This record gives sequence, structure tokens and C-alpha cells, in this order.
Amino acid sequence: MMSATRKPVRALALASALSVLPHAARAEEFALSVSPPRFELSAEAGQTVRGVVELSNASALATDLRFSTAEWELNPDGGVRTIDALKPDSCRPWVAIERRDATLQAKSQLRYRFEVTPPPGTAPVECRFAIVVGGRDEKIKSGGIEFPVSAQIAVLVYVSVGGVKPKLEIVKADVATINGVQTPVLSVRNTGSAHGRLSAFLKSIDAKGVRRELAPSTLPILPGETRTIALNVDNGNDAVEADKAAPPVKPDPIAFPLRVSGTMNDSVTAFSFQATFEP
Repeated sequence: MMSATRKPVRALALASALSVLPHAARAEEFALSVSPPRFELSAEAGQTVRGVVELSNASALATDLRFSTAEWELNPDGGVRTIDALKPDSCRPWVAIERRDATLQAKSQLRYRFEVTPPPGTAPVECRFAIVVGGRDEKIKSGGIEFPVSAQIAVLVYVSVGGVKPKLEIVKADVATINGVQTPVLSVRNTGSAHGRLSAFLKSIDAKGVRRELAPSTLPILPGETRTIALNVDNGNDAVEADKAAPPVKPDPIAFPLRVSGTMNDSVTAFSFQATFEP
């Protein structure tokens, strides 16, 4: 039997599918990974859709786990904040989870199931919630002070009900300082009814004639949101095995203005893109 997840959970700021490990010893006790890190499902009103989370415990110790659901919000920097209380338009009452507690043995895996059933007559909407997987509460000492910690992983779930789609619009090409580096960015507005992501194959040439391939950040743009999306240098994955242990080479800074062109995809259609980025 799956149980409906109406009970609120403790809020915690975390990145999607990222465990919070505040102490080195903690990593040995809570070495949990999940796959996939997010679900993007589709359903019709009255139809049940299901998903399975694969959990792996790399620790030499068994881990007691707690499962629940939560609301979530995306911060400007892409971090995720989970929320205890049901939002007025929450779809969490549609969600059923397999169980609330489990023990995952050392060096083993667990398949954890959930399902979502939009009620008959539900208007087209995107249902969004998080499945929160928490380890046991523990106390950590730091600087002579003992404080409680709770490691958690959040798996984000999107369910498109009734065929809702994003409608992304690039409203501005700009340059922003990110982690101390001037970076080409796009301001992207979503006037659709579902989240979207940009994908692209872009080539660029800067003021010094240096050519680079760029790829947009994969952060989601939620309905009604305008988000800044960075265009990062795409280094590819073709490094030879011998070079994988070498320290990363800091790329030369971009000499602006930067001319960019290529094909962009807004989660619905592909289109040609050209822009000049200048501070």
C-alpha cells in the first residue's frame, strides 16, 4: 500500500539531488546517491503515473531513511529550498509514496516507488513537488559546540497534466560577473504553463579572435519567471584517461565584445540564435 503524503517535512535549503554533508566523518555515515536526480512525467486528469527512485548506499554502515514530500522553490542562484506547509494550489495530495521509513543496508541498493494521480476534471497544470530522503538525525561537534544535523536529498518531480508546455523568450543578452568572472548571460522569460530549459550548440569568437563553444546552464525556468541563464564554456568530455588526474587549467578570460551564433532549443522548438555580448 502506498500512503498519501500530506504530512509536512522540515525545510532545508539544498540543491537538487545533493546531500548535505557538514562534516568529513558524516560522509562515511550518509553516503547515499539517487538516480535519476529529477523526474519529468506527463499525465492526464484521472490517470496515474508512476516513478521509481534508485537509491544506493556506498557506506559500510546500514542507513535508516525517512521519506516524505515537500513543496520547493528555486533561488536566483539555482539552489532549491524545500517548504513544510502545503501551498494553496499544492498537488502533493495527489501523490502517494511506497513507505515512510526504510533501512538501506551497507553497499546495497533500494528501489523506491511513488505515484501521482491528478483528480478527474483537473485543469491543465504543471504539478511540482519534491521527494525528500532523509538520514537519521545526529549530533556533530564543532569548536566544542554540539549541534544537531540531518542529511537530506531532494529529488524534484515535474508532472505535466493536460499537455502544458513552456513558452520561453530571450529578452536580453548581457554580461554578468559570476564567481568573479565576467560571463555571457541570457535573461529568459517563461510565459507558458510549464517549466522549460534552454539547450544549444553555440560557437563564439571574442575580441582577440579566440573561438569557444558555449552551452547554456540547464537551470529550469518556471512558469511566470524570468531567470538569468549563464552561457558557459563547453569543454566537452573527450579528455584522455591520462589527463583526468591533471589539475584543471583555468581558461583564459573572454575578451569582450563576444559574438555568439548557433542553434538554440527552448524545450519546444529549435531556432537560430545570434547575439553580441558586451559589458
